[in-house]
Parts: sequence; C-alpha cells; structure tokens
Amino acid sequence: MTDTIIQSIKFDERGLIPAIVQEAGTNAVLSLCYLDNRGLAKALQTGQAPPIGDAPQKPHRLVDIRLNQDGGFLTVIVEQGADTAMRKPISLLRDIGESQKGNNSTVSLVDPGSMEFGIALDNLYRLISDRKEKRPEGSYTSYLFNSGLDKILKKIAEESGEVIIAAKNESRRQVVAELADLFYHMLVLMVEREVKLSDVQGELSNRAAQAPKQEKKKG
Repeated sequence: MTDTIIQSIKFDERGLIPAIVQEAGTNAVLSLCYLDNRGLAKALQTGQAPPIGDAPQKPHRLVDIRLNQDGGFLTVIVEQGADTAMRKPISLLRDIGESQKGNNSTVSLVDPGSMEFGIALDNLYRLISDRKEKRPEGSYTSYLFNSGLDKILKKIAEESGEVIIAAKNESRRQVVAELADLFYHMLVLMVEREVKLSDVQGELSNRAAQAPKQEKKKG
C-alpha cells in the first residue's frame, strides 16, 4: 500500500515534494519542508515526522499525512510537546463534514488554495535564484539580472501601471494576468536584493500582531 501511495505522488525534477508540517493540537503551521521518496517512506514506516528545521530536536509523532488532489504537495500532521501522550490523535483522513456534525471541536485546516499559492511562490523564487546564479542564455530572467537593478525597477513600475489599467477596465482575467507579471518581477527584485520570502512574511506577521493594539488606541 505504501508503494502505491508513493507512486501516485508528483515529485519534482529534484525528486522532492513540498510538505506543510502542521501541529495537530493547535493547527499551527510549523514549517515548509521538502521530502524525497526515501524520507516519506521512512516517515510512514516509523510513525515519526520528518525533521522540522535545522536545529536538533526530539522527533515529533506522526499523526497523519494528507496528499492534495493532484498529488503536488503534502500536509504532514504531527504532535509535539510533553503532553503528546495525553492528547487524542486526530486523523485528517476522516470526512471533515462528519467530524463537524458529530463533534463540538472541529479541525481547522490551512486553506489549500493559499497553501498552493505559497508553495508556488517559493518554487518560483528558487527558480529565479537558480537563473541568477547560472544565467542561461535565452532566459528572460537572465536578461533582467544582466541588465541590472534599474531595469528590474523599471519593469516593476511598468507592471504596476498595467495592473492599475486592468483594474480600471474591470477585467478580472486581465487583472489576474497582470498581477502574475507583477509578482514575478517583484520576486526578481527580491532575489537581486537578497530579500527572502520569510523576511516579508515576518514583517507581515509583525504588522498583523500590532494591528489589534493600534485599533484599541484609536478607539
């Protein structure tokens, strides 16, 4: 059965698949990691979650591994902390609708669309970083890096204007396309200036944490 599951997974050209690691008790997202065939098989066989981050730590108990519909990424559910043995395991393979009808407490999952978007941004960032390092001929990304910072900034200004025009024209499809162009060029700028996705995520998290305090002051 394990072999069948692993064969249905879409590993990338590096032999890896992205996995969101989520804590079962709090539903907190602990990390984004990449698993290969061997690491996934080991987790399924031993019942221990894959390592989270680079720091040494006690193995987390594996509760569940969920594969999205197209086989492109995993959600790894784990238990951590000293009270692991006292916590009732939660299986996310059950039908969520039945869980909500029969229990007062429900399992809150990360929105799959948001998760896929984050993974797509991470993969694109990695690809752009690779283009900067290798500078393959005929690559538009290589052209931007070879042209320098001013060219990248000019393209961001142009794409921002095109997003505005598309929004004024009330064309949702055009807005989506122009936003995709803008996101791409912003990632090129981030790689050029060595800004990581986690840097921006951290800044947004800090602002979100400060927002309630600022609202209370205004009140």
